[in-house]
Amino acid sequence: MQNRHAINTIVFVAFFTAITFIATSIQVPMPAMVGKPFVHLGNAAALLSVLLLGYKHGAIAGGMGLALFDVTHNYVLDAPYYFFEVFVVGGLATLVIHLLNYHVKPQPFKLILIILAAIIAKFVTTTLHNFIMSLIRGLTLQPAIAATFSALIPTIVNCVTTMMVVLIIYPILSERLRHHLFSALN
Repeated sequence: MQNRHAINTIVFVAFFTAITFIATSIQVPMPAMVGKPFVHLGNAAALLSVLLLGYKHGAIAGGMGLALFDVTHNYVLDAPYYFFEVFVVGGLATLVIHLLNYHVKPQPFKLILIILAAIIAKFVTTTLHNFIMSLIRGLTLQPAIAATFSALIPTIVNCVTTMMVVLIIYPILSERLRHHLFSALN
């Protein structure tokens, strides 16, 4: 029985890793002064992984999916950061889930607060990351601030996209998959 549990866990983590990787690959390039930002569905897939698989397994799946995308698409230096960021964003979402007692009494308003907490964390961490990377790339303070502001639009669009996708897909998936995932993972 314990062996079956381990196999199920590996399969679900691998599945959500693949989903996150594929969702990140579906992208729309956006203009910015520094880097090559793009709008994608990977953040939504990573958050769905955390919400459906739980914090530990979901963050591993989402982080691995985003990092794998970065490694295979010439963003190798960003891969560790985005792997770690999923744990921060997913951790805040998980904290809000527990504070709101969402699993005992799920309500749409609570789900909105959970997703808002996650996308606020994503916005803050990504903006700080963009600023620090601008400084590392050799920009002085004022150009680094300007470059960070130029990347705000893609960040905001990614956050809004994540909010909409998770608000639509999570209630559907949680109803259909949550019980199957918990029984398979427990």
